Amino acid sequence: MNLTENSIFLFSKTPHSGVTHLPILETLFFQPAIDFSRYDAIVLTSKQAVAALEKISPDWRSVPVLSVSSKTAETVRKAGGKLLETGGGYGDSLAEIIIKKYASYRWLYPRPRVVASDFKESVLKAGVKMDALIVYETTCNPACQNIELPDDATLIFTSPFTVACFLEFFELKTSHKVVVIGKTTAKALPRQIKYCMPDEATVDAAVLLAQKL
Repeated sequence: MNLTENSIFLFSKTPHSGVTHLPILETLFFQPAIDFSRYDAIVLTSKQAVAALEKISPDWRSVPVLSVSSKTAETVRKAGGKLLETGGGYGDSLAEIIIKKYASYRWLYPRPRVVASDFKESVLKAGVKMDALIVYETTCNPACQNIELPDDATLIFTSPFTVACFLEFFELKTSHKVVVIGKTTAKALPRQIKYCMPDEATVDAAVLLAQKL
């Protein structure tokens, strides 16, 4: 990579070409017993949720999936799952879709231990049936904490938890250029930090925006 590419740091689960990837998150998977025949649809908020379901049972593939984003939808397809619809990249879009179009469904929400969006509460208040089960937990990866970041680095955050882990290990400086993948991630930043956000809530769009800064 050249110097420009090395000055762009991506905090995410998976790497991306053209930037320096820092795997600041680790995932621990759980395997609760799930009877998938009880549900009309599954709502997934991350690619890690797909990986968690794969470890539990292949039966999940018979249940239609509402995906939070196009990237998660792609992971669902590759795993052999059935896609019902794709949201706008953030939790609130899921609640809107469920309440307006699929309120009569019984939903399964395989979730992380810590969630960034309260869309489930909105769904339940609307009278929709939804069971939420913790299937994975994300923690900060201590292997990243000794890395030195340039003061003028461009930082790409792909979830609120990547922001939280960054703040645990590093100092977020006003000289840093910050790109966030979406609104929920932006809310996790300290108030004084200015940021840019792509029109589309995808890693591809966030990386492209960072490269233009």
